[in-house]
Amino acid sequence: MIKETIVEIIIAEMAQCFGKNDEFFSKTRDVFTARIQSFVLETGKYLEAAIIGEIGNNTFDHNFGFSNNYPGGVYCNVSYEQRYTVLADYGRGVRQSLLSVVPSIGSDIEAIEIAFTKRISGRSPEQRGNGLKFVSETIQQNNWNLYFQSGLGCCIIDGSGIRFLEKTVSLTGCLAIIDFCGDI
Repeated sequence: MIKETIVEIIIAEMAQCFGKNDEFFSKTRDVFTARIQSFVLETGKYLEAAIIGEIGNNTFDHNFGFSNNYPGGVYCNVSYEQRYTVLADYGRGVRQSLLSVVPSIGSDIEAIEIAFTKRISGRSPEQRGNGLKFVSETIQQNNWNLYFQSGLGCCIIDGSGIRFLEKTVSLTGCLAIIDFCGDI
């Protein structure tokens, strides 16, 4: 389980654009890919890299512009507090991405639940959409932990399973916090 205090701290840092620390922002996919490749070379953690890559690549696959006054690209810190991997972007978010394919989506939480449980993509008519399902299944199979939020919608995966919640504070874009150590 990722403690609520960690989530609150990271959300506060996200609100401040992580101090606009360019060291952790990948403005383009090629820079992000190079960072993932470096992570694998340093750690040998291929499955973890696949999870990080899937979430981070969504930034470039589904955002066609980023919110004003925010950095473009994806924030990726694979050793936040020497335990967590944090990915964030200030793009259009899950709901906006899926609305073009499922115009009946009524809330951020509904969009998050669809993204993590259905085979659907915001890049219709492309036959894609398994990415976050892969993330969900792999996190659960390995007893890892995930906190994912977009807008007011939130997905939490931990030892007790997968839960979808509505939060009180809306986030621009997406935030993922991963604990590959699991519940220790």
